[in-house]
Amino acid sequence: MRSVINPKKAEQLVEIIRWINSRGWSPATSTNYSFRNSENPISICISQSGIDKSKFGTEHFMLIDAEGRPSPDFAHLKSSAETFLHTVLYQENPEVEVILHTHSVYATILSQKYLFEGCLVLENYEVLKGLGDIKTHEVSVKVPIFDNTQDIAALSEEFRTLYRKMPEMQGYLIAGHGLYTWGKSFEIAKRQLEVFEFLLECEWRKLLMR
Repeated sequence: MRSVINPKKAEQLVEIIRWINSRGWSPATSTNYSFRNSENPISICISQSGIDKSKFGTEHFMLIDAEGRPSPDFAHLKSSAETFLHTVLYQENPEVEVILHTHSVYATILSQKYLFEGCLVLENYEVLKGLGDIKTHEVSVKVPIFDNTQDIAALSEEFRTLYRKMPEMQGYLIAGHGLYTWGKSFEIAKRQLEVFEFLLECEWRKLLMR
């Protein structure tokens, strides 16, 4: 496994992480992020656990393999507790380049409210065209919601099973926890994150209007 972190990609992700923090979507030391560092074999650059995202720098990344094991140079460090939620997606979709995870107020509240429905449905919003290959606002997008658990290995396999049934999925929620989204590039992942977070706030404000 390549033991050198791609510096350009690391700097790109740090910029996004700092931006996410400025939006209030990474309170305390929460949230985690990663990018595909190299192929054959796969190496993944992922955020270390317990880092204040307002102070996050390239030195706060580490390398793991496709199974979540740290590379020798980083064996003394601890990756995110949710590492398997990253590795499973890189395993399942070779086109995924970067994964972003936020803890916004709206994702936290709405994921709890709609947990028993199993998903949050977003429909007839113009900005939905920022997700995947959607070309029209006349669409209904289901955002799956998983129950929160500390058994991340089990949750990652639950996600794997659903993802194989819903390969069009562009993001999901964990109840009382937050949002995961990803992309084929840093630009796509950031765009999708903005779309989801904007629409989560819209859905929350619609509830207040009722």
